[in-house]
Amino acid sequence: MSTADLNNPACPWPAASVSLFDAVTLPPQAYCEAFSSPASAREHWRPLLSALDARGKQELSQLQDRVKRKCHEHGATFNPFDDPTEQETPWALDIIPLPFAAEEWANLETGLIQRARLLDQILADTYGAQNLLKNGQMPAELVFANPHFLHQCHGIRPAAGKFLTYYAADLYRGVDGCFRVLRDYGANPIGLGYALENRIVSSHFLSDTYHNNQIHRLAPFFQTFHRNLIQRAALHREDHGIVLLSPGPDSLIYFEHALLSRYLGYPLVEGQDLTMRNGKLFLKKLDGLEEVEAIFRHTGDNNSDPFALRRKSADGVAGLIQVSRENNVDIVNPIGSGFIDTPVLPVFLPNFCRELLKEELLLKSHPAWWCGTPDGRNHVMANMNTLNVTSAMTRSTTATRPSDLMNNIAASPHAFMAQEQVYPSMVPVWDNGRVNSHYSLLRVFACATDQGFAFMPGGLAITAANVKTLTSDRPERQQSKDVWVLSDKPVEPVSLMSSLQQVSEFSRSSNLPSRVADHLLWLGRYLERAEGLTRLLLSVFRRLSGEFSPQDIPELPFLLNLLREKDIIPKAPTDSSGIPLYRELLAQLNGAMYQSDKNQSVATVLKQVQKAARHVRDRLSPDSWRVINRLETFPLNSGSDPLEVLDDTLFNLSAFSGLAMESMTRGLGWRFMDIGRRLERAMNQASLVRIGLPQVCRASGTALEAMLEVSDSIMTYRARYQMAFQLAPVLDLLLMDETNPKSLAFQFSQLAAHVEHLPRQSERSFSSPEERIVLEILTTVRLLDLTGMLCTTKESKKSSLAASLESMETLLKEFAQQVSAHYLSRVPTTPHFSIIPGNRKP
Repeated sequence: MSTADLNNPACPWPAASVSLFDAVTLPPQAYCEAFSSPASAREHWRPLLSALDARGKQELSQLQDRVKRKCHEHGATFNPFDDPTEQETPWALDIIPLPFAAEEWANLETGLIQRARLLDQILADTYGAQNLLKNGQMPAELVFANPHFLHQCHGIRPAAGKFLTYYAADLYRGVDGCFRVLRDYGANPIGLGYALENRIVSSHFLSDTYHNNQIHRLAPFFQTFHRNLIQRAALHREDHGIVLLSPGPDSLIYFEHALLSRYLGYPLVEGQDLTMRNGKLFLKKLDGLEEVEAIFRHTGDNNSDPFALRRKSADGVAGLIQVSRENNVDIVNPIGSGFIDTPVLPVFLPNFCRELLKEELLLKSHPAWWCGTPDGRNHVMANMNTLNVTSAMTRSTTATRPSDLMNNIAASPHAFMAQEQVYPSMVPVWDNGRVNSHYSLLRVFACATDQGFAFMPGGLAITAANVKTLTSDRPERQQSKDVWVLSDKPVEPVSLMSSLQQVSEFSRSSNLPSRVADHLLWLGRYLERAEGLTRLLLSVFRRLSGEFSPQDIPELPFLLNLLREKDIIPKAPTDSSGIPLYRELLAQLNGAMYQSDKNQSVATVLKQVQKAARHVRDRLSPDSWRVINRLETFPLNSGSDPLEVLDDTLFNLSAFSGLAMESMTRGLGWRFMDIGRRLERAMNQASLVRIGLPQVCRASGTALEAMLEVSDSIMTYRARYQMAFQLAPVLDLLLMDETNPKSLAFQFSQLAAHVEHLPRQSERSFSSPEERIVLEILTTVRLLDLTGMLCTTKESKKSSLAASLESMETLLKEFAQQVSAHYLSRVPTTPHFSIIPGNRKP
């Protein structure tokens, strides 16, 4: 059978006649998971297939669409590095699960537990006595020519002597029905969070089928993981100083990090949030340093400690290896455990198993040969055309021409290995409205316990239409399935919540790192900036959509001038009336909405909202993240109705504001986000009145109405003053009325309240600079004199008010700098402060 036949299989699942699964033809080149013979489903598949068949084709198609939407609402994505559009790739979950019989899973677990024990022993020997190396059973090249071996970690003995505390493996079922291990993962196993997401979604949409079958829950595995981490690290504090270390939002699987952080209750941190002091590790929080006793690490081995490993990386923590050497932190997995990821290591496992465990290896690896031995090299050379030759030490590709491969192997035989073609099993999938079949791999997960290893009763099934895609490291091109492990007895409901009867000491503590506070502050600013810009453009488009021509709308020059002064649309020529031709005006306004390379466009600001939100993903509720995801629907072209687009955008922004007000606890995170909102709204309101004041009376009362509309205060004005639009009451409402949540005074009073509640290292005799600034501007706005402020008032009085507003804007910028310097000084320069061509700030 050729590779082309394998990668382009004929569909073994023909169109249904009566049943969706009728007249099945078994694939000759692969094991069929669901059927043992045509039209004969395997016993453990029958209840599932029957339930799916009962739903029918139309309902299953609708169900698959709902699954896709639910995953999107949860923010389940991949972030591919090489995507030039920087668009996240949605997580693809197939509605058809992959069931396993209880007895078969138990047998599989037995082999996996033995393999995990063996790999743990190999790590202990490699980073300890190195007896395998000394007696010649482990080739020297496997250690000293292997980038996965970190000599800086030699001699470190982790907590409780566990060198492998979190393990994953990719398995496939061969044509003979037997499972084999394709890959082992030790440094940074991925997929656990996505397996959890699959279970959450599939159990929701297939709840009747799920509850009618005895399916093992996943929660006990997470309980076991957490309990053994606490016991192994011998944590001293009641709140358990455990953090989940992530490379950050640019990580391929940042969604998984945020989900696991929320589910396990571990604060999600990045390398810059941690620091080493006197041999111990600390989390940099707003109110000081807090000791970290355990790390659930999701950074690569080589990036974990830039100081010891001499790497230019911001993912890790300088000094982390030394802290580990002094046994002051438990790291899951210990740095250096990526040694078991070495592709050629499975070739030696049978011998290692006999030497270390005195047992035969139960679960075989995928057939492979190492070119570092004469026998292996001769076999590879003789079968070059039928084997896949790869790097022995890394998962990198090799030259494609046989002559190049032979020359390279002859020059460095230890660096190459070869594997047989992979023939994985096939599973039914729902594909474009019908049942199809794809190749599948099974990823399983285990954690160390005091009695050995515990495997999660389930996992992550990965599927693809061809083997090349299936075995590649391109998850955005694959699909997934939930794995259902059936039980032969009733399954008890399990929750991660502690017993309600348990009473213990507790305290309300804040675990807000300075970096997170910085991103929350800017999230608030970007949200408010987006809302203000959207309201302004809405006011313009509403007027242009009426029956009047632009030249007949008296307040239009006022609104367009606001856009020009904020550098949202181009300046008007000096010899023009201020209103360009209709087509030219629409082009300028469309650019203000959709132009992605324009710093002040709606599309760009919404992009900044999404980026800031990604940095604090674990701090946002599922409902809040659902709203953030809806902002992705903002179109990138002018083909949609602008009024409809802006209305939807404003609705989503308002929904997020409502959720933040009603669902976020009034902790430091909420305060910093609200400081950002109040700061941006105050700056926007002050500039709005200052820019509009010289022109507001030239266009009669309509400009005053437009100013109130842009400020979202027109209904308040009509209800309160019950009079025609006049300058003094409009300014009173927008500037001095502290009961109006859109007024300048309201923003200043809120900022003053927030500053009083920010953490202090010690009691101070005097106010801080930010407290003095906000008190000064609050007093200034309270003392404004609007007596006799009419459109006929002398320009000198209006100029004096404009000068006061300009002074407030300057003080607000100084206030923002003081807050950053005082509370966020531990944060390196962030993207929010980067210089963009043509602007000093975004």
